[in-house]
Amino acid sequence: MITTLLLYILLTILKGLLLPFTLLADASLPSAFTSAMTSASTYISAFNDFLPVGTLLTILGLVLTIEIFINSFKLINWAIKKIPTIG
Repeated sequence: MITTLLLYILLTILKGLLLPFTLLADASLPSAFTSAMTSASTYISAFNDFLPVGTLLTILGLVLTIEIFINSFKLINWAIKKIPTIG
């Protein structure tokens, strides 16, 4: 019950922050970009026959998450060492 309330509050805050963007006019992409995306999806679908692209993207996401965690850990440790009373 508390979790539901906290999630509801978070969702309300998020909707409040995104409200100004809903008032803007709809954006449209140039036709060259859409045709480029269509061509890229055609090439990727042909490549998907040999290697599953969805699995590769999942693995890439996991690797990037691990790398971000490691670099954040190093950055936090570096910042802690810069504090004169601790380092």
